[in-house]
Amino acid sequence: MTQNGKILHWLETHDGITTLEATLNLGVCRISERIREIERLGVSIDHVPETTSNGHHVVRYKLLKVAHG
Repeated sequence: MTQNGKILHWLETHDGITTLEATLNLGVCRISERIREIERLGVSIDHVPETTSNGHHVVRYKLLKVAHG
């Protein structure tokens, strides 16, 4: 599976992903570039700023669900 495929699968089955989570769980080090590639394919991804428990600022990428109906 490609890195983009791994990220998409993760986003579909989890509540988002950070750079550290992508590195540790998927072996993907440049997640911001992979996210841009996925977005260019038409997938909507939210970039949510978070502050960790030790005060670091990170971005959590979340798949935006499209309402059907």
